[in-house]
Amino acid sequence: MEMTLITKCNMVNCAYNKGNCCRTLGITVGPHAECNTYTHASSRGGYADAKGGIGACLASDCKFNTQLECQAPKINVDSHDKHADCATFKKR
Repeated sequence: MEMTLITKCNMVNCAYNKGNCCRTLGITVGPHAECNTYTHASSRGGYADAKGGIGACLASDCKFNTQLECQAPKINVDSHDKHADCATFKKR
């Protein structure tokens, strides 16, 4: 089994974002499809060669969620109401 990758992250002020790519190994998607790993900071974190993925998904009403794991082929993270959300979320 492979982790679902984040193909694009539009949260440019996140500490893990570099060039619209997530540079942490894995994020947690919260119960309302929010990125719980989003960190607003001027200092940068993560790894330059990391390609972010979904470590856990708590959005139980998403059609891609199976046993708290994301089964989408890929996801995008986007801004929603001043916070980061999984833009690939689809309600069951």
